[in-house]
Amino acid sequence: MDNILDLYKQELNDPSRGYFIFDTKGTAKDHDDVDFVSYNWSPSKFNRVKEGDLFLYRRPSSASEINGKFYFFGAGKIESIEFIGEDRVKGIIRKPIAFTPVLLPNDVEDFRWTFKERGKNWGYFFNQYGMTTITKEDFMGIVQEAFAQRMDAFPTTKAELLSEVETIQELQRQHYFVDDHFGQQKKRVGQPVFSEQVKKNYGYACAITKIQTKSFLIGSHIIPWSERKDTRLDPQNGICLSVLLDKAFDKGYITITPDYFIKVSTKINDDPALAAELSKYHLQKMKVPKYQPPKREYLEWHNEVVFKG
Repeated sequence: MDNILDLYKQELNDPSRGYFIFDTKGTAKDHDDVDFVSYNWSPSKFNRVKEGDLFLYRRPSSASEINGKFYFFGAGKIESIEFIGEDRVKGIIRKPIAFTPVLLPNDVEDFRWTFKERGKNWGYFFNQYGMTTITKEDFMGIVQEAFAQRMDAFPTTKAELLSEVETIQELQRQHYFVDDHFGQQKKRVGQPVFSEQVKKNYGYACAITKIQTKSFLIGSHIIPWSERKDTRLDPQNGICLSVLLDKAFDKGYITITPDYFIKVSTKINDDPALAAELSKYHLQKMKVPKYQPPKREYLEWHNEVVFKG
């Protein structure tokens, strides 16, 4: 797929389509919304959405894992609309795509919206009912911006796009088992989604160095992918680390205690330059995320099996 918007080519060529931003908290209690599956709303409060319309997903700041910042995390099409009760309808979603990584406010700070002037801040920019009407240009621009930020291989098929969405749904259901997938080579299906969720939990900042540049961050496994299939997608089996700290953690030059303190191996002394970089973190406490912190049993395993103590 040369352009992600090719997925919506038919809809974008239809002048009758509408375009929206849907806010969702991503929980079962949020009016029974299921991310990438269905979205519910009250027609008496907002009655502009039609079958076939396209939308962007937004997680509002009140429900965000990322330091209270809202973010855009996907897009899709309302395939059909069902009446499910008094003043309540459900939109069935098709052609869902996930933004990996998500778009934070600073990622769209310079984006030129056409449906409305943003002003100096984001206050009162989005509709208070959680459904905001935007333009075709806004929809296309945000989707393109999201996929321009991808650091892994760009999905080439609809099946690959759908696989990402399905993996996100597995995480939401707390299904963390992933079997091996074989083609010409073994594939780690779901690992990019796992890494993205871990980085979100840490507010896109390294738990040790505090580095915030996205391209320098990795969602690191505590128990490696190859060791256990049942922990592969568990966000509590992950820590957001910068590139150097990820490698040091993976190779056992550092570990995190079950009480979240950093231990540095004496093996670093074999390389004075490496020692200068890592020794300053010895016995410091890592940043512990509010959402899905590392499980102590996983950290104990890393201390006992990987760490060069």
